[in-house]
Amino acid sequence: MPFGVLNATMLAGLLGIAVPIVIHVLNRRRDVVIDWGAMQFLDIGRRARQKLRITELLLMLARMALLAIVALALARPFWGGSGTSNTASSSGPARDLVIVLDGSSGMNRVLGETTPKALAIAAAKGLVAGLKPGDSVALLVASDRVRPLINPPTFDLSKVDAALSNLRPSAPIPHSSDLPAALAEAFRILERTQNPAREVVILSDDQRIAWRPGETGRWALLRDIHKRLPVAPRVWSLAFGKGQKADAPNGSLGPVFVSRALVTPGLPLTVTTEVRNAGPGPLSRSAELLIDGRPTPGTSQTFGPLPEGGRAPLTFKTSLPSAGSHLITVKLVGGDDSLPDDDEASIAVEAAQALPVLIVDGEPGFEPFTGEADFLRAALAPSGDDTPQVRATVASPEHFKTSSLQNQSVLMLANVERLDLDQAAAVVRFLESGGGVLVAPGDRTDVSHFNTLTWMPATLGTRTGDFAAKKAVAHPAPASFSGAVLPPFAQGDSPALAGADLFAYFRLEPSTGASVSARLDTGEPWAVEKSQGKGRVLLLSGPLDAEGGTLPVNPDFVPLVHEWAFHLAGGSEPKAVKPGEPLVFELNPAPEATVTSLPIQTPDGATAKAIVTRNAGIARARFDDTAEAGVYRLTLPDPPGGLSYATVLPDPRESEPDLLDQAEAARLSEGWPLRFETDPTKLTLDILAAGNTPRRELWRYLVLAALVGLCVEIYLTRRLVRGQSLISSDR
Repeated sequence: MPFGVLNATMLAGLLGIAVPIVIHVLNRRRDVVIDWGAMQFLDIGRRARQKLRITELLLMLARMALLAIVALALARPFWGGSGTSNTASSSGPARDLVIVLDGSSGMNRVLGETTPKALAIAAAKGLVAGLKPGDSVALLVASDRVRPLINPPTFDLSKVDAALSNLRPSAPIPHSSDLPAALAEAFRILERTQNPAREVVILSDDQRIAWRPGETGRWALLRDIHKRLPVAPRVWSLAFGKGQKADAPNGSLGPVFVSRALVTPGLPLTVTTEVRNAGPGPLSRSAELLIDGRPTPGTSQTFGPLPEGGRAPLTFKTSLPSAGSHLITVKLVGGDDSLPDDDEASIAVEAAQALPVLIVDGEPGFEPFTGEADFLRAALAPSGDDTPQVRATVASPEHFKTSSLQNQSVLMLANVERLDLDQAAAVVRFLESGGGVLVAPGDRTDVSHFNTLTWMPATLGTRTGDFAAKKAVAHPAPASFSGAVLPPFAQGDSPALAGADLFAYFRLEPSTGASVSARLDTGEPWAVEKSQGKGRVLLLSGPLDAEGGTLPVNPDFVPLVHEWAFHLAGGSEPKAVKPGEPLVFELNPAPEATVTSLPIQTPDGATAKAIVTRNAGIARARFDDTAEAGVYRLTLPDPPGGLSYATVLPDPRESEPDLLDQAEAARLSEGWPLRFETDPTKLTLDILAAGNTPRRELWRYLVLAALVGLCVEIYLTRRLVRGQSLISSDR
């Protein structure tokens, strides 16, 4: 017959039994003993004193027992709880039940006319219907994060049934599940409950990723938490649809990528992703491109048959219609799919009316196209263009101030000799806030000065060639092009950039963390890039003017400079993060100072608040609660109004149908009462078994014993007082 207590912390009250002993010892120390020879003739007084000492001892023991009984009663000891039966009944002890419903996308897999989620909800309702008055129920949904539907536990069983009936569907994006986290939350709930019987029931499809069998440290911690609970609950797992194949294959989409993170309206944009077939059987479907939830005409593509386990790339060409934040979505349409939750994938893209670029001209010219910045400005923002994609501003080094970088996205340093302390500090702050910097050194550049700047991606070395000689010493090597910008310029048999002459260049020694995105035909780096803060720095080995070579008249110069500018401008806060990483939205123009938060809609349709922060004149909205994968929509203040989009990437493993195998289940259940079941009826009978010996609490009997002990204590106290009076009268 197992024995235990419900409130183990109250056992600390047993230390109180030492109090009567201490009082007794202190009282004896206060008695003064005087030896008097005539006392030997007072035999009656000596016997009375012996009886008094016995009474004192009994009184001390009675008080100790009384305190011990009260402490035990508060600890609520019980016995019982063994035995088995195959008959469900409303008899037995009251129980606290925590139901964990797997909220992963796999629970929505279509199996015939139903889904594992529908079967799990029906089983949960049946389990709740078998409970009796006095039983309590808590309800948790284990998705990307653990979401409590009912907590603290309720004794109103109709409330639980209503919560199960009104369980809202998840957003159409892959959701994973973390069952170990859900178990930890269930244990925290049961730590505060009072009923003598406690259970945890997990309703899932037994998908392997949800159980995290490889995370042995977490499971060891769960077992330790389980042992420390006042009453260790039994843990049950019930699987639905395990081993049952779907009628249709499951097609899913991988992450969406775009050719640039920041664009302007009308600028060509390439969207790529990957379609995967998890089976069963081949997959033939169509895919279409949506912008802000609306299908883009002419983008539908048909693919297949894609074999089970196969993958195929998808590429779309499009442009954004207007400035602002846009949501680009690729969606699978047509045909049957056993798991529609992973048929969409999205990414947020910012479209600027015109990309603001500041060019610092280190050697202005007196005639057209003789200065360092003339070709750059003409390439980025040609005169006569009513709708330029870039808004270029040119400043001389002495007019380059800290305020010059406000509202700029990219800074280009063209043959700048050096930066003063204020200018260098401004560049650091610019990079930290997400700006991009391009450095094109020339004959005026102070190499030793730039090598002291910590944000430079490479060290400038010796110079090869002579700018004044106008003789080619190197050419770009398209075969070495890599990264996000240059590979398209290496296509074809004779890439145009391969014919660009460089009259002189600096040797570059990349720093730690930097990458070489292009080399010269001499093998030396031509372009070195590195992330700095939230921004990027791109260092070239030479200038971008006619003095440095023939690159400004190369057919690919204009598109290359545009790609570099937009690539560097995309270094601000990412709009696609992993679960748990914060989302940061730049607010331009900044809202009024009274605006401290903005509403943001989470993937499940709920509305939360993003906190508005201001630093160095730049306003941002930050949202930290990103545990749920999907699309987040921030409502912008007016002006400009509208929405700003961001996405939290789902776990791609959710589309994989791998199930927990028997060996893994055996390891997870080893050493504690975790049982895996597949029959809902049997599980209900096991939990509500009438043959289980009910746990009987002893606190009522202990309270009665305490009352009896109190009567004994009163009797002994009165007897002690009477004995002390007789001794006093003898004296």
